[in-house]
Amino acid sequence: MKRMRSSKLILGLCLALLGTATLSSGSLAQATQAGSGASSQPGSPVASVTALYARLTQTERSTAAFSQRAQLLAPVVDQVFNLQTVLQNSLGLRYRSLPDTQKQQLLEQFRQFTVARYVSNFAAGSTDVFKVDPTPTASPIAGDQIVHTSIVSPSGSTTDVNYVMRQGPGGWQVVDVLLNGNISQVAVQRADFGSSFSTGDATPLIDSLKKKTQAFSEG
Repeated sequence: MKRMRSSKLILGLCLALLGTATLSSGSLAQATQAGSGASSQPGSPVASVTALYARLTQTERSTAAFSQRAQLLAPVVDQVFNLQTVLQNSLGLRYRSLPDTQKQQLLEQFRQFTVARYVSNFAAGSTDVFKVDPTPTASPIAGDQIVHTSIVSPSGSTTDVNYVMRQGPGGWQVVDVLLNGNISQVAVQRADFGSSFSTGDATPLIDSLKKKTQAFSEG
């Protein structure tokens, strides 16, 4: 069974930071009912993260094939993550110079990679527990909110995983993930993706993401 540890999460680019944690029915209730303010209401930053956790739990408990579990998870990833913003921020200014066709191909492959990594990292039978703070805090970026969560392992150790949320046409969506409060998914991906994107041509990065996605499905 895969277990989450900081070094593994960093090497895994942090996007599946919640890899092997399980959202128990008790912690889900805590996430959705622990506050009476707007933060816990539908359409709020907390509600978006809670929806992700709930679907991840369903995916983890499913005994279906990898492809079917990916199909189960994909719609919530599309809903909760602003993948285009995450990808663009991970690549920096060079992303803007890409042809539209490459942008579309890269975004679709990044989406498949993201879903596959979550499915791969969620091991059946884990007894870790998600905890979600019902009160988000303001991000240093005006208008953004940070939803604070933690994962408690069976041994009692805790890993903090925070979501930077931004409101847009799709509602409140994740634009970055912070491990232990300060390790940015976007920053880690920028370093990792840079070697495959040094020429400003997205083809090597697309091919790299395809290989990684395939490896997750076969792992």
